[in-house]
Amino acid sequence: MMIRISPLILLFASLWANAAPADFARGRVVEHLESSDVQRATVPQDVYEWVVRADLGDLRVYNDAQQEVPYAIRRPARTEAHTPWVGLPVFALPAPGKNDAEGSRVNIELSDSGAVVAVHGATISKVPGAGFLIDASAIDIRIAELDINWSQEGSGSIGKFQVEVSDDLDVWRTIARSVTLATLQTEGRRIIADKITLPGVRARYLKITQLDGATPMIINQVSARALRSQLPERHWKALTGTSSEKGYEYDTGGQFPLDRISLELNRQTFLITAKLFSKPSLKVPWHDRGERTFYRVEVDGVIVTSDPVAFSVRDRYWRAEIQSEEYGAPTLKVGWLPDEIIFLKQGAAPYVMAYGQAGITGRQWPMSDLLARLDNDVEIQNVPFAGLSAATRLGGPDRLVSVPRPIDWETILLWSVLVIGVAGIVGLAVRLARQ
Repeated sequence: MMIRISPLILLFASLWANAAPADFARGRVVEHLESSDVQRATVPQDVYEWVVRADLGDLRVYNDAQQEVPYAIRRPARTEAHTPWVGLPVFALPAPGKNDAEGSRVNIELSDSGAVVAVHGATISKVPGAGFLIDASAIDIRIAELDINWSQEGSGSIGKFQVEVSDDLDVWRTIARSVTLATLQTEGRRIIADKITLPGVRARYLKITQLDGATPMIINQVSARALRSQLPERHWKALTGTSSEKGYEYDTGGQFPLDRISLELNRQTFLITAKLFSKPSLKVPWHDRGERTFYRVEVDGVIVTSDPVAFSVRDRYWRAEIQSEEYGAPTLKVGWLPDEIIFLKQGAAPYVMAYGQAGITGRQWPMSDLLARLDNDVEIQNVPFAGLSAATRLGGPDRLVSVPRPIDWETILLWSVLVIGVAGIVGLAVRLARQ
């Protein structure tokens, strides 16, 4: 009996075939593949407009044999890198003391561009409390780190320093109250702490002052560098509202991963306050997103606008209830950072990204360990980007609507045969047990 039942089971299993590209509304061919086994691509705008699931679960990647290949959707990663070190001029300043009260002055000579040419009346001080003027007027970066080189008596030194910044040499602002610089010898090893981390400041001049320490540390070289953070380009969409019950309602047209929202009026100058609401579908109530103020004004030829409100939501529908005087329907601007799709080159090319199908379940490939390894060992930003062709129609818009499936009489008959066969085996087993 088992030999006769096995073909029935295999035939039944063959009915559960995976979806094919034609079962999705639209698709794009993956182009410009690199040699790497792992590829990634930026999710285009029309994918968000055609998928049914907010988690992009109705998206698949197929190879030339129409077999699904493993993939994962992830938020874009921020990449950070330091700029090259830039050397800065260093000038000694005297330590504060009685001489200052007695009229001793330090004159700082500047060029027409604001660069420090010379500091008159100051010599390198051999007592704690001496300061050093750093001229950063020639660089236009947000300084994130300073590299300090100093000289000292003996084989080791340690001291605490204060860092101040200024744009005019008159008003100074403290940005680091106590940082440690040190060169130490211990157990045959040399420990060097010669870096000062700053919160990304842009200033023309810096002043570094030693607060304490066993011996004065004479700074003779300073270099600076910035930290560049980069995210993918943010995409924007402007929406026209529909008046509805003392407010305006907007449809973004898709499952976008929104992270910025702004309201604008078609006027040179405006200031509006609005209560914002959102919801993922028409069937659920509005979710209150709070009251926000948006403006655009011009002062002495300079235009000042409010920053977009930061959100992290994939709601499709939005509503704005204007709390202040307004002149016409405001435009809702929504911004988002596109997701990335990362997939494996499994099987022969070409690869097709298909998307848009109602009723399909999300695919969860076990790629979390792979992505963690990429982040730790390879760096995800080194995974090459593939291109995508223009969108083409596959199954069309009909794939976005769930329809009742027709009665599959063949499947019902197959189930019936399978159940009858299993019942026959059970009955035979019972009879044999009784004998």
